Amino acid sequence: MEGPRRPPSATAPESDDDKPDDPPSVWHRPTSSLPALPSLDPPSHGSHHWRNHSLNLSPLPTTSSPSLPPPDSIPELETYVVQVPRDQVYWTPPPEHAKYVEKRSKNPEKNKKKGCSKRLLWFFIILVIFGFLLGAIILILHFAFNPTLPVFAVERLTVNPSNFEVTLRAENPTSNMGVRYMMKKNGVVSLTYKNKSLGSGKFPGLSQAASGSDKVNVKLNGSTKNAVVQPRGSKQPVVLMLNMELKAEYEAGPVKRNKEVVVTCDVKVKGLLDAKKVEIVSENCESEFKN
Repeated sequence: MEGPRRPPSATAPESDDDKPDDPPSVWHRPTSSLPALPSLDPPSHGSHHWRNHSLNLSPLPTTSSPSLPPPDSIPELETYVVQVPRDQVYWTPPPEHAKYVEKRSKNPEKNKKKGCSKRLLWFFIILVIFGFLLGAIILILHFAFNPTLPVFAVERLTVNPSNFEVTLRAENPTSNMGVRYMMKKNGVVSLTYKNKSLGSGKFPGLSQAASGSDKVNVKLNGSTKNAVVQPRGSKQPVVLMLNMELKAEYEAGPVKRNKEVVVTCDVKVKGLLDAKKVEIVSENCESEFKN
């Protein structure tokens, strides 16, 4: 039975070409080919001898560990205090927010519909508020700039062979609005006696300031021959009726109001057939807004 195989000798025979001064060549066996290390029990003499011959037990060169810097060169640690304002303190939102975001992300169309309905609701609310404010402004302007009925009075009546001339006094009782009177379209000023026309004509037009009072002369084409009146020389008063349909334009800066005024005057006179002796016994004029 053969004993354990020994490795080749650590030293090789010197050749003739080698110089006596050259060191002997050394052969190292790879450590990966070595068998497993034996247990901690002390090895026998034979195994120890085999190990001595098969391994190069020359000490390995040791590398010196890098030297640490002296304690004085290590920088000291510094402490910093950071103060954050209360209104900039960041916090973690509650989990309910995550559920809300997840719910919105799952139903984008439903969220769009809700957004449109909210916009329409806000538009409707703004429209209602705007209408309420506009109505309040109009109501305030209506009461603040409300025209008052004009006042007319007959001061003189002159009878000519072919016409009548009526002198009127017009007063504008509205204290904050001026007025301009003009003839209504297709309107006429007429003078009648017992529902029979004596004369007719046009209103010449008149402009008045607020709380103004002015006179105006109205000429009516006609004569007393158009109606049966009292006989000449009679001292009994005659009742005449003067009718006018006018257009009144009230104005106060940017505020304008248009009105239609109907004026009716009952005039009691004497000496209608004698122009030099026409006397107004009494008169009464009433005005009315048609719109």
